[in-house]
Amino acid sequence: MTSSSRTRTLPRVTPPSPGAAGQVPWYGPLPGVRPAWLLIGPVLAASLGAFLLTLTVGPEGAAIQRDLQLPTLGILWMFVAFLLPAALAVPVGALVGRRWPIAVALPAIVLLVPGSLLIALAPGSGSLLLGRAVTGFGAGLAWGVTAVLVVPLRARRGWAVPLAAGAVVLGLVLGPVIGALLARFLGWRLPFMLAVLFGVVALLVTAVSGIVVLTRSASPPAQPPAAPSA
Repeated sequence: MTSSSRTRTLPRVTPPSPGAAGQVPWYGPLPGVRPAWLLIGPVLAASLGAFLLTLTVGPEGAAIQRDLQLPTLGILWMFVAFLLPAALAVPVGALVGRRWPIAVALPAIVLLVPGSLLIALAPGSGSLLLGRAVTGFGAGLAWGVTAVLVVPLRARRGWAVPLAAGAVVLGLVLGPVIGALLARFLGWRLPFMLAVLFGVVALLVTAVSGIVVLTRSASPPAQPPAAPSA
């Protein structure tokens, strides 16, 4: 038997290409692999929701109560009308937003904008409470999707968590401050109109982020050069 006949031909092993099984692209279902800039739209929506939550605190709420002739517990009902839908929407935003963050952030802002406009133009308590419920549900969606995007970034980008949290806290603080100043001099409806303008900006930013996500996800991953044959 010759030496050539004893030689066995080994099968050639081809290295796995990007996007093979077991790998998840950056736009895939794992939030930890997403870029940090994807947070911009949800964080803007979450901060706007926080602003609307505390906007009715203090002189703003008292001015609404006087103008619309709400009962003694009218301010409490404004909080309940906001917080109850928000509590229901947070888990929805977290579950769906883990897979499709932009698809959750956009409807959240879409709810916040007309809800704020409805409150600003409210002729009575019914439309006021409806606007609070709509904005509360939108805020809950934004808080849920922001949470599931921020938590996985904690180990990779330590600045993302304090930045997102700071934006939401800023919204909470600015609500009663801006409400108190504008309600005293320009009326209680103006802060909600400002919320509408901020929401339009957030909507545009989120829409641009969504277009970038769709563009990159549709682009095929770059293939590595083929290894030279022996």
